[in-house]
Amino acid sequence: MATGTGAARFFTPRRLFALAFAASVFTWIMLLIGGTVNPTGSSLACKDWSFTWGFIPQCNGDAFPSMTNGVQFEHGHRLWGWLVGFTTTIIAIWGLVDKTLPKRTRVLAVVAVFLVLVQGALGGITVLLKLDPIVSTGHLVLGYLFLAYMIHLTLRLQPTRRDDPAAGARLQRGFVAFGFTLALAQVALGGAMRHYGAGMICGDDWIGCGAEGFWPSLGLAKLHMTHRVMGYLVLIAAIWVSARARRRAVADGRGFAARLAWVPGVLAVVQVVLGLLTVATGKSVVIVALHTAIGGLVLASFATLFFAFGPLGDPAQRRPVAGPSEAPPRGLEAHA
Repeated sequence: MATGTGAARFFTPRRLFALAFAASVFTWIMLLIGGTVNPTGSSLACKDWSFTWGFIPQCNGDAFPSMTNGVQFEHGHRLWGWLVGFTTTIIAIWGLVDKTLPKRTRVLAVVAVFLVLVQGALGGITVLLKLDPIVSTGHLVLGYLFLAYMIHLTLRLQPTRRDDPAAGARLQRGFVAFGFTLALAQVALGGAMRHYGAGMICGDDWIGCGAEGFWPSLGLAKLHMTHRVMGYLVLIAAIWVSARARRRAVADGRGFAARLAWVPGVLAVVQVVLGLLTVATGKSVVIVALHTAIGGLVLASFATLFFAFGPLGDPAQRRPVAGPSEAPPRGLEAHA
């Protein structure tokens, strides 16, 4: 695109970054909507997996069915997933056309489309196999991982860092990766518990598992309690990671990382409370949806903190943009 043309003035680094940021937010909202499907019993409200014009998802043969009897949850989730896929595809095409982007960033943008397609395929297979627990859990886990992936891509597209996102110092961040891994394992456990139908196997006992006590002998009850115990471990790890990350970020002068450091710990507290409320309220749809969505934020906060301790978070590597029209949005300076 030649400098000075209308296209060049519209397709700016700032707008590409804003689109990637929006796609990340859309992905999180998709997790929130997805969290309403299981507790409302709507997982098979749309019994088919077909498309209008080859790309718009249908529900029972209709792209825009009556949003009742659970269809509003399942098909709403599908339509929102389509929106995520659409915005991700635009980012990839934009990235391929924009030759000023580093090759690695352009490849990452294309891979994002592939991940969306895999995620959509897993959603379809989930329906066709009548909610196979393993496939359903894989669908959930990949959704969370895709959110972390989009955060990484978004941070690489910041106008002040896009030219050379690998430049900059790396702080020791293995402990943050440990927190992320632990949280991801908890997501997998939670997905397995949900899709094997063990969410309320302990009744409304939010301390133990009813007559079985804190550590039951039955398989599904044990899965349920393992998820609870892992939640407490993630909480402890998140608080530890937050405290340690805060000290290191302040010492290194990484302002964004220092501000972000406490987020995993705070979100983990909220997440544990929501988990206990899920049991106490008998799987309230609102509570379950929030539990799913906040779980995504816990994982996202670990991922963002990890990137904030890497080259993308080095404040010494910020570069001025070409002109006033290219200035990054306030509050979204180079971080990660």
